[in-house]
Formats: sequence, structure tokens, C-alpha cells
Amino acid sequence: MKVEFAPSFFESFERMIKRERWYWKTWDFIRYDFPKGVKNIIFFWREIWNFRPWDSTFQLRLLKRSLEPLEERIQNGNEVDITRLKKAAMIRRLIYLLDICSNDKYIDVAEEELGYEVDSTYLFSEEPEEVKEANREIFDRARQIEEAHWEEIFHIMKGQDMNEFRKMYDALDDETKRRHDHWSVWFDGSGMKGWWD
Repeated sequence: MKVEFAPSFFESFERMIKRERWYWKTWDFIRYDFPKGVKNIIFFWREIWNFRPWDSTFQLRLLKRSLEPLEERIQNGNEVDITRLKKAAMIRRLIYLLDICSNDKYIDVAEEELGYEVDSTYLFSEEPEEVKEANREIFDRARQIEEAHWEEIFHIMKGQDMNEFRKMYDALDDETKRRHDHWSVWFDGSGMKGWWD
């Protein structure tokens, strides 16, 4: 077998080498990288301005802000609907959880869930026992919600265990494997490494 290179191979190879020269890299920076950097600064302006390195809420706000355009792109993307919509829903859920977490809204969520609010009218006087119990129930529920949200945040970011899918898929007979798209049904949209369009 004789292997030959077409003339276009060497031309494209030469173009690739030229693109590594300083003047092309400068042009690429001016044309692509600089405008993209300015756009990113404008997009993240509020998060960057308010950023404080000692508080985790600011890292969560940056992550939340960076997920917003990703969700929009996936929602309007070209991927098949069954997996695309699951990914977009998981990203929306993660944005919601990060918003609650970064703004510490767990008491609000617990109040909404339980149907009553924290009674703070007895701030400087002795609270009646029923008010203490009601407030304690809200605070305990808020803590439970916070723990559940943190677990859900990390589950969404990590994604599903592929070994579970492999076990389920290997247990199926060949005819069933051919008839259905088992991956799309099993996949729940989680897993940051797989969120692209």
C-alpha cells in the first residue's frame, strides 16, 4: 500500500505553522480574546464587584451566574429533546439551589413549606412555650432543607453512577437492547462534565 500526501495537506500544515507566529497570536488576541474578556467582565460585573474571598457565598454566586447562559444555550440547542430538556431542567434546579444557598433563604423556604412564619414579637420578653416550639420547628426544618440542598447540589454536579446503568443494561436481553434507547430514559440530566451543546 502506497501512502501519499495531497498538496492541500502541506498547505494546511503551513497555515497551521503560520498561525503560531507572534503577529497571528497578537491578531487573535485583539480580534477574539480581548472582546470576549470585556464581555465576560460586563456579564460578571456584579459578582466580581461584590466578591470576597473569605465567604463561600461569593463563589456560589459566581457559579450560579456562570450557569445561567449555559442553561439558556442548552435549552435552545440542537441536541435531541429527551436529554437536552433533562440537562436544562437540572441546570435550572442547580441555579435555584445555589440562589437559596448563597442568599441563606432556608428559613423562608421552611416557613413557606410549614405554612407559618417565625414569630419575633417576643424578642426582648419571655416567649410562650407554643411560640418557642413553632419557631424551633421552623429552624429545625430549615436546617434539614439546607442539608438536603447541599447533598442535591453535589449530586447534580457529580452526576449519575455509570456503573448502575451498565448493570441495568447488561441485565437486558438483546432484543430489548435494540428496541429502546435505554440511556436517554435512564439519564436524569445531572453531571456537569456532560453539560455541553
